[in-house]
Amino acid sequence: MDNTTDSTWDSLPVKLNEGILQTLEELKFTHMTPVQSACIPLFMSNKDVAAEAVTGSGKTLAFVIPIIELLLKREEKLKKMQVGALVITPTRELALQISEVMEQFIHKFPQFTQILLIGGTNPIEDVEKFKDQGANIVIATPGRLEDMFRRKADGLDLASAVRSLDVLCHDQPQIQT
Repeated sequence: MDNTTDSTWDSLPVKLNEGILQTLEELKFTHMTPVQSACIPLFMSNKDVAAEAVTGSGKTLAFVIPIIELLLKREEKLKKMQVGALVITPTRELALQISEVMEQFIHKFPQFTQILLIGGTNPIEDVEKFKDQGANIVIATPGRLEDMFRRKADGLDLASAVRSLDVLCHDQPQIQT
């Protein structure tokens, strides 16, 4: 991986959806970072990807873009209550940041919905929101996600919803020593 130069998005060996390219342009992301140019092609080729990079390196886009691309390429389109992608991250703050980035990109893809499941919010409201709106993309902290899996008595069958899962992403921030 060449860390000295960034690449343009059209230099990827995989073609990105026009809606993603438009969003990148609107957000003024003209060039990929090294982690993006290394990870996106692998991720979009259905490879398992593990990446370690410093904060601010563009890791979030390195998985948000492939998540959308992979969900768009599904043969069987996701229904309202089918989760195609699950992003797990340890902190509320990081989950919020990921959700905001994901929202900017799925804005161009109204067929996809996302839900943010984090501690500090009312779990019953999360259950009702999921039941009302569904979610194809779930961004969650581990504790709240575990709680949601246990809410069958409240009418939420998250275990069934994730049977359609195509992408599991664990975003773990680097621990500073």
